[in-house]
Amino acid sequence: MNLTVTDPCHSVRSCKIGAYMKARVDRHARSPFRIILAASLLALPACSFAQGPDASMGARLGQGTFVSPTFILNLDVQVKGVDGAPLKSMAVVTLYSAAGLPISTATTRGTRALFTQLAPGDYYVEVEASGYWKSREDTTVQPTLSDNIVTVSLTPAVAGSAPPVYSHTPLLKPEVQKDLNKAVAAMRANNLDSAEKQMKPILRVARNHPDVLYTMGLLAEKKGNTTEAQSSWNKAISFDPNHWLSVYALGQSYFHEGNYQKAGELGQKALDLQPNSWKAHSLLASVAFRQDHYGEAVSHGERALELGKEQAAGISIVLAQALAVQGRKEEAIQVLNQFLATKPESTNEEKARRLLTSVQSKADQFVISGSEAAKAAADAPKPEITPLVERWVPPNVDDVQPPVEPGAACDLSDVLAHAGTQLQRLPDTLERFSATERLEHQDVSETGIASKGETVSYAYVVSIHETRRGSLNVEEYRNGTDDAAVFPEHFATRGLPSQVFVFHPYYQGEFAMKCEGLARQGAGFAWQVHFEQKANVPSRIQVHYLNGRRYPVPLKGRAWIDSTSYQIVRLQTDLREPVKLAGLYAQHTDIEYGPVRFRKDNLDLWLPIRAEFFVQTKGHRVHRRHDFSDYVLFAVEDKQTIGKPKGAQEQQ
Repeated sequence: MNLTVTDPCHSVRSCKIGAYMKARVDRHARSPFRIILAASLLALPACSFAQGPDASMGARLGQGTFVSPTFILNLDVQVKGVDGAPLKSMAVVTLYSAAGLPISTATTRGTRALFTQLAPGDYYVEVEASGYWKSREDTTVQPTLSDNIVTVSLTPAVAGSAPPVYSHTPLLKPEVQKDLNKAVAAMRANNLDSAEKQMKPILRVARNHPDVLYTMGLLAEKKGNTTEAQSSWNKAISFDPNHWLSVYALGQSYFHEGNYQKAGELGQKALDLQPNSWKAHSLLASVAFRQDHYGEAVSHGERALELGKEQAAGISIVLAQALAVQGRKEEAIQVLNQFLATKPESTNEEKARRLLTSVQSKADQFVISGSEAAKAAADAPKPEITPLVERWVPPNVDDVQPPVEPGAACDLSDVLAHAGTQLQRLPDTLERFSATERLEHQDVSETGIASKGETVSYAYVVSIHETRRGSLNVEEYRNGTDDAAVFPEHFATRGLPSQVFVFHPYYQGEFAMKCEGLARQGAGFAWQVHFEQKANVPSRIQVHYLNGRRYPVPLKGRAWIDSTSYQIVRLQTDLREPVKLAGLYAQHTDIEYGPVRFRKDNLDLWLPIRAEFFVQTKGHRVHRRHDFSDYVLFAVEDKQTIGKPKGAQEQQ
């Protein structure tokens, strides 16, 4: 397998010829194969279903009320598929109190999920599984039965279900980024006239770009023109339905004008686009609270705090009121005390203390008055002030830990075995394929603003086959050649199709791996696995060549492995540590894989759909986006067109 990255600015002889990365997956020769990727997650311990709440902000407070070692009552949730048949795939089951307080989450083992040490009373369960609609079932834990059973039947989500949409909003041209950065700086300084002046040249060349429209919406909102702001955000969404910033900003705007129906719809869309967004959960909690849906407000508010911790503390006033009105005064008091410990700004501190006094009163029942003062709170966080990145590279995989579902235990050996089996089939099935590749290249500053850029397209061909036991060979061609000269600045990035082979049985043993739990990925769930090159094993995954010398590159990263199919759906890597002798200081890659259909055998193959690549060498930073479409598969003695990835959109 060959992978080449040519870095133009490392050589002492030329800024066009420099570091050369080449890779070959060869178990016996121990020569390298190239991989690039990155990410971050929240570590999930192998925990019991019934654990008490953590005192820190964001713990599920309901566990302290409904789960205790002194209780002996259990709830057995049995999940069925079509016509009552046992469900073959894994399902995620969340247990709620009757008032909507989330208590615990579990995954099915076989067709069952077991919740233990519960208090008697009314509950409901929600069940989610890939390929099925979410289902809810009410149940009662009887004090006279130690083992209570509830059966949930799932309905296949066929008609009306939407496949994932893979798309990139095109990068703004460098000169537009610079002007937009100036406009944003003026807005931050509240110099709105200057910001409007800075936007004029931008509108002449990029008036329909979603990032530009988003910024125009922010400017209009700051000037008090809500209708114009909403129009800009609606237009941004029409050009890119996945433009999360505009979706959230529009939802927050509708919320503040009292249009809770539209705010709720956009909040749900924001959550669908980013399932782990604390802001989306905060918006939905605020909407539910204003509609007197207190159980739903508690559910989203709790999740917002779990995900955002102190960043999401503003939702605490809403959450505390929603808890108190349901009679959960002790939990409301705990939420308010945690909020006050964050030292909020004076207005919200005053609201929290006034509310705390009211909740602590001896009144039998907490009642929310109809006055605005009772419901006012800084609960729906404001939109981001800029669509531009403010750091040239995303956080390192160990710097940020995205969350996982609480209570879903992971069997690492089982996940690796299934993922390895899927990858072993790939060379047998996929001998050669072609695609259209669109590459956006930019040199960027430390603040992430581009200094120059270029966009090119290629006829992209890849060959993958096993030359002998323990040896995989991957070859890549763009426009019929493997010459780095076809890349911008002669800086070649290769190896995207081969990144998943870090989980091939040939290479798994060279990495320390840890399953961190079950994460939400799009409409489904995936196991999050952290990996890191072992210190005593030279890297075969990536080698950096500089001036004829070979430097092994140790990697670390994260993968999301679909909980049903065990396909790798996303993969990210960083350097385990900089390779200073090679002048390689930072590298981050984020690749999304998607299914493409092999029509002859009705087979889905998971191939790269889009990727982002960041690299820093001596004084040189590069950001690239790769998009792949129009796949064609060449089987032995046959040619099969497999078309666009499922859900893919045409690139503009």
